[in-house]
Amino acid sequence: MKGEQKMAEQKKGMWVVFKMDKTTMSTAEWRERFSGSYDIFRDMPGIFSKCWWVDHEKGVWGAFYIFNSEKELQDYIASDLWVNKVPEKYGSKAEITIVDPGPILCKEITTNAGDSWVTE
Repeated sequence: MKGEQKMAEQKKGMWVVFKMDKTTMSTAEWRERFSGSYDIFRDMPGIFSKCWWVDHEKGVWGAFYIFNSEKELQDYIASDLWVNKVPEKYGSKAEITIVDPGPILCKEITTNAGDSWVTE
């Protein structure tokens, strides 16, 4: 248990918020938009998990990342993908908050973008 706790303490979280650029998109259209970059993030070794989200009421969307370490988080936010490609794709820079995640619970492992959405 101590080894598992130490691994969790090394992780770093990043809460990302964008103002919506397309407020009329449906939830299904947002899911499709996020799925387009699913493989990029699935294959990044520094990312432990990423969850995209949308809040239609507030007109915002974003993601919550958990990185394996502070270094990997810092490497990502200094990367060409984050500095140039993400703002170019979405037309603005995101507001970010760096956090220390608490205990992490993952009940299933998802390996396919289409299977990753929780549906009613």
